[in-house]
Amino acid sequence: MKKVDYFVATLLGAAVLVFMTSRISASVKEDSWPRRVLITNDNGIEDIKIIELARAFSRVAETYVVAPKEDCSGSSNYLTAIRRGKLEAEPRDIGEGIQAFAVDGFPADCVLLALVGIMRESPPDLVVSGINGGPNLGQDWMFSGTVGAARVAAYAGFPAVAVSGLDSGIPGSMGKVSAWVVRLTQSRLIRELQPPGFITVSVPRISPENIKGVRIGIRAGLREKPEFSKAAPESGPGGSATWAITGAETSASPLPPNCDISLYAQGYIVIVPMIADEHSYEIISRLKLNTGLIPEW
Repeated sequence: MKKVDYFVATLLGAAVLVFMTSRISASVKEDSWPRRVLITNDNGIEDIKIIELARAFSRVAETYVVAPKEDCSGSSNYLTAIRRGKLEAEPRDIGEGIQAFAVDGFPADCVLLALVGIMRESPPDLVVSGINGGPNLGQDWMFSGTVGAARVAAYAGFPAVAVSGLDSGIPGSMGKVSAWVVRLTQSRLIRELQPPGFITVSVPRISPENIKGVRIGIRAGLREKPEFSKAAPESGPGGSATWAITGAETSASPLPPNCDISLYAQGYIVIVPMIADEHSYEIISRLKLNTGLIPEW
C-alpha cells in the first residue's frame, strides 16, 4: 500500500474518523466503555498478538491500531518524530472494523502520531500497549517499548495499560488473554484511572488453566546485572574498544513476597499501578522549606 507521511496521515485520519464513526458506532452500546480504543505495541504491527487483541476490542469498541512496522523492543519512550519532523504511516488491513496503520517509528512515535494526528478529532478513551511476548518485570519498565508507549499516553493525559507476557504457542492463550484484557479495560479500575497514572500487566507464559489469579504487585529491584567484556582489543589512536554483553549476574538480594517478580513466578497475573509524572514532590517540598541546601549563584 502507498505510504503517507505524518502530515498527510493527519488529514487521512480525519476522513477515516468520519467514515468509521458512521460504520462502527451503531454497533457500540452508548453506555459501553471504552467506546474508542488505541492499540499499539513494540513487537510490530505484524505480530499476531496485537492483531488478536485488536480483533477482541473491535467487537466492543471503535478500534485503532497504530504500531511500528518492525520490532522495536527495548526502545522505552524513545521518539524520532521530533528530530525527523515527520512520520510515515501505511494503512494496513488486519481485520474488519479495525483501522490500522504501520508507522516507520518507535512505539512512542506511534502514540504521538495517533493522539495528535490520526485520532486528533476523535481521541481514544483508552490506550492499550501490547500484548508483548515476554513479561516486563522489575527494572524492565525503564526499557520496555510496551511500557514506554503507555507511559507517553498517560503523560499526555490518556488512561493507559501496558500488557506483557503471552506465549502465542500455547493453545487457547491468545484468545483467553485478549478477552480478559478487554474485561479488565471495562472494569472500574481502568474507568477511574486518572492520568498520569497507568498500569502494567504481566501475564504468566503458561497455560491459561494454570494461571492462579490476579495480584497487585510492586516493582522489585534489579533482577539481573548485565556483564560486559571486551570483544575486541583497543585499536587506533583513540584506543577505542568494543564491549559486548556476555551474560548477566542475578541479584543476590532477596525479593519481597509482594513484588511483581515473586508473584509472577507463582503463576499470578501481576498488575502494577504506575505514574508517568516523575516529579519528586517530597524533595520539592523539602527544598522549598530549606533553600539553604542549594548554593547561591
